[in-house]
Amino acid sequence: MTIEQAAALVPDGSTVAIGGLSMNCSPMAMVRELIRQGRRDLRVVAIVNGMAVDWLIAAGCLRRLVTALISFEGLGLAPHFRRAAESGAVEVEEYSEYLLIARLRAAATRVPFIPTKAGLGTDIIGLHPETTRLEADPVTGEAYVACTPLPVDVAIVHAHAADEHGNVRVDPKLIWMDNEIVNAAQTTIVTVERIVPHHTFVATPERTTYPRFVVTAVAEAPWGAYPTSCFPQYAHDAQFYADYTQAARDEAAFGRFWRERVAGPQTHCAFLEASGGQAALMRLRRGAP
Repeated sequence: MTIEQAAALVPDGSTVAIGGLSMNCSPMAMVRELIRQGRRDLRVVAIVNGMAVDWLIAAGCLRRLVTALISFEGLGLAPHFRRAAESGAVEVEEYSEYLLIARLRAAATRVPFIPTKAGLGTDIIGLHPETTRLEADPVTGEAYVACTPLPVDVAIVHAHAADEHGNVRVDPKLIWMDNEIVNAAQTTIVTVERIVPHHTFVATPERTTYPRFVVTAVAEAPWGAYPTSCFPQYAHDAQFYADYTQAARDEAAFGRFWRERVAGPQTHCAFLEASGGQAALMRLRRGAP
């Protein structure tokens, strides 16, 4: 389906898990469309993210954020996230990366909790007594943290390719956090760089990352992770990050940037054109398409 149709599957007030890792492979085209469709009151789960969450906060889409880290790496914390966290404009529920992964795995496997040693000796457990608790094994007496399920209504991830049946491939096949949110979610929306013939999946089934039975919708979106990267095809746009960070220091300047380069463009293609179009994108290309 189209990006617009897929975004319509995300209702206001839902728990939405956003894929990607920091500045790599976030589903930016879909996030931008959620903003354009005016989603509100979202509870967003983003284990390690940056620009996608900052956009959603800037647009007023978030009510609560469940995360381990939201940053622009060397440029510091994502600016709107930082302001929202400091002011209390958005409720921030903070965990370590692995505690979040354990909670997502508990949701995916439908068990009361997943035990882990992660978090022992830290203050994080005390922050969330309703979702993580310190327990002891009755046989060995060893302490562990019990992580309760983290339900996800919709997972949104970006990938390299899909076929017409909804099988999806991340190429190379990375085993990382996106798998956790897809497995935990009731609905999964995937944007992909391209749609490829089904026989390419049949020929190398071991390369399938998400089989069709866990995928609800696929939308083709070339450069759909921009301005984050889509390794190994293209790098993140460091100039976009610099321009965005600079504009975020001044309310009027950011308003212009937001209108002209993020929310204003009517289509995904128009959004790409607003940041330099094909010539700028080709500078980010890595190797063969």
